[in-house]
Amino acid sequence: MAEIRTVRTARIHHGCDAYPCENPIRPGEQYLVASLPPSDEGNGTDHWLVMKVCRESAEQYGQTMAEQVTPRQRPARRRTRPARRVEPLRTVPSRPFRDEPALHRPITTVHLPAANIPA
Repeated sequence: MAEIRTVRTARIHHGCDAYPCENPIRPGEQYLVASLPPSDEGNGTDHWLVMKVCRESAEQYGQTMAEQVTPRQRPARRRTRPARRVEPLRTVPSRPFRDEPALHRPITTVHLPAANIPA
């Protein structure tokens, strides 16, 4: 995979990463971001290498920043087939719904503690 280049507008202050250049990248200025993936043979590390380059350093060899940008790939085409219609489930519940569970035996007597019996 080759180097990926994009143009961004700075929101905070950056320093130019080009070697002889020491120009600051101020908020509002456009700069070139060059990214090299870890799978590239020029990158000897296991992480992405990112370099921020000011406009003067990026355009010093005659190419504008817009000419150096990596073109984006076209998005995948959308499917034109309509979505499949799904029928609602028509099942009957196996048991009737009850708010409370049924008791095992009916309640016939109520036992109160001896302290609560009126005299």
